[in-house]
Amino acid sequence: MTTIIHINPREPETQLIEQSVACVREGRVLAYPTETFYGLGVDVMNEKAIKRLYDLKRRDPSLPVAVLVADMPMLEGCVARVPEAARPLMRAFWPGPLTILFPAGPTISKSLTTNTGKIGLRISSHPVATAILREFARPLTTTSANLSGFPPSCHVKHIQKYFGDRLDCIVDGGECPPSRGSTVVDVADDTMAIIRDGAIPADKIIRCFQAH
Repeated sequence: MTTIIHINPREPETQLIEQSVACVREGRVLAYPTETFYGLGVDVMNEKAIKRLYDLKRRDPSLPVAVLVADMPMLEGCVARVPEAARPLMRAFWPGPLTILFPAGPTISKSLTTNTGKIGLRISSHPVATAILREFARPLTTTSANLSGFPPSCHVKHIQKYFGDRLDCIVDGGECPPSRGSTVVDVADDTMAIIRDGAIPADKIIRCFQAH
């Protein structure tokens, strides 16, 4: 049976955030709202939870999964280094819907990076996602809350349609506004390549990069 936690999306209640984080600490899979879509979160240090996440989504295990971090110290614990090319993008667009690919550090599970050696990270601007990360004090996966190949979930009813009672816990922060998803940029090799155009238009990313 899925636990549903109804939360204030603008001012999330502390007790409900603690309840949400308890789910993750127990190795379960948590659906939670972000500034783009609902994401599926597990502890990035828990291999069993990562496998359960892939199984739930029916995701090809050769495909990597992106991760949310709360701040720069948490980010630095995930990466081998922060390329100079990343810094103007982080200053301009974080917190927000920009996923940046970094060289993965040794603490990051190979299950999340697959064979790429890179990890996609972002700092969320959504109050609920931010509060969960701060309470958990560790990175959290943020793959979209859907079955692979199907549209992302903007509402709890979409999540329930995909997963039924197989999902452990849903943090219901209401409907996410329409979004194209996060823009994905690769700076791991000290150059900049746009992997996916999304909520932040590619031309804005390019202008920011060229200005520095």
